[in-house]
Amino acid sequence: MKRGIVVYDSRSGSTKKVAETIAVAADFEIVHVKDAPLNLEAYSLLVVGSLNIHAHPSDKIIVYLSEVNAPKQCAVFVTFGMPLLGQISSLQCLREMRNALLAKGSSCLGGFICPGYHVKFKTHKGRPSDKDLVRAQRFAKEILKRSK
Repeated sequence: MKRGIVVYDSRSGSTKKVAETIAVAADFEIVHVKDAPLNLEAYSLLVVGSLNIHAHPSDKIIVYLSEVNAPKQCAVFVTFGMPLLGQISSLQCLREMRNALLAKGSSCLGGFICPGYHVKFKTHKGRPSDKDLVRAQRFAKEILKRSK
C-alpha cells in the first residue's frame, strides 16, 4: 500500500509550494486536484490543500472532496493572502475541508494554515517564506507520527 498523497489547488503558487514541501518531508506523492485520483484505496493518508477563497476552499477542491473515496486518515492545509481576516477565515476553510472528509469516514490528523501571496491585493509578498516552509515540514512530520 502506498503511504500517502498530497492533493492541492493553487492560484498564485503559494499553496503549491506548501504542498511540495509537505510531500517531500513526508515522502508522499503530490498531484494537482485536476489530475487527482478519486479512488484512493491504495493510500493510507490523504493531505488536501487549498487557497482560502472567502472562508471556503477552491471550487475544484470542493468538488474533489465531494467525489473522492477518502482513505482512513487525512490532513488539511490552507494558504491565505488576505490581510487581517485571512487567518481567521482560514479556520472556517480548514473546518469545511475537514468536515467533508470526516463525513466520508476519514479521521483528521491535523490542519495547517500559512500566509501566501495575494495576487490582487499584493499582500504577503515573499510568502510562504523559508520559516513558513519549515513549519510545513514540521506539520508533515507530525501527521506522520500521528498516523502510526
